[in-house]
Amino acid sequence: METGKILYCYCGKRKGVLSMNQLRDILPSTLQNLGLAKRYNTESAILHWPEIVGKDIAVHAVPTSVQRGTLLIAVNNSVWCHHLSMMKEEIIYKLNAFIGEKAIIDIRFQAGYLKKDKNTNQDEEKLETINQKLRFIQLDESELQQASDLAKHTAETKLRQKIFKIIKKHLAFKKLKKLNNWHKCATCESLCPKELTYCSVCSLENREVKLSNIRQLLTEAPWLTYAELCKYLECLPEEFIRAKTALTVFLANEINSGRSENLQVLTLVMLVTGAKPEDVTENLTKKTLDKFRRKSYVSTPRI
Repeated sequence: METGKILYCYCGKRKGVLSMNQLRDILPSTLQNLGLAKRYNTESAILHWPEIVGKDIAVHAVPTSVQRGTLLIAVNNSVWCHHLSMMKEEIIYKLNAFIGEKAIIDIRFQAGYLKKDKNTNQDEEKLETINQKLRFIQLDESELQQASDLAKHTAETKLRQKIFKIIKKHLAFKKLKKLNNWHKCATCESLCPKELTYCSVCSLENREVKLSNIRQLLTEAPWLTYAELCKYLECLPEEFIRAKTALTVFLANEINSGRSENLQVLTLVMLVTGAKPEDVTENLTKKTLDKFRRKSYVSTPRI
């Protein structure tokens, strides 16, 4: 959208004008209240993919969808798939900088078309079931007008059409949830199933906070076992393993790239062997580093 462009809208019964600055104030807060701000920003980032990553990358890679904070990208060949995997953290940073928040947590690259695995098929079956139920949900005139009013503030035609569809689906889904006795999330205003305390977004954010806290504890005391760490922070075994694996890969990448410091080397040795600082020897350090230098760590795994 060009700065200074004027859009027309109806304010009650009176026709007036809104400047771009006014629209930028109104639209984000409205979408936030509807719980659609992150979805809107993510769709906008996908639409502006070539501008964010550059034309050279955009020619070879196309974002297809975002699933629970993970951006799926189809890449035209394995060479570029490997190349982009090494740039993953940089791409995530650029996307989130454009969006204005940490909406993209991870990226999955797939050479050629994204292959459908068992989990993907199950997710698609669930989605189709939901879509079938949504077809029977009728929106009234006021709800349709609400969706139209929100979408029209976006000047780009493609994005405006997407936003209109998203808001319509959101309103229909909200009705469906209420029919199934969903309740408000303990953290935000989103609806979630009665058997859950948090919505999927808040659950994901809570998990990321916990994993970050586990990594912090392991950074400070790398020799901790799962049982020992649970004395300071209660977590599941799989959360402990994921956090420890992510930290191990990060340190190995730093060491293999030559960016590491002595403290990082010491941390990796203690993390892998469980040795305490006083038990780390030169021989143990050499054996540990030799093992990791024989392996190639090009990207942090999903956590």
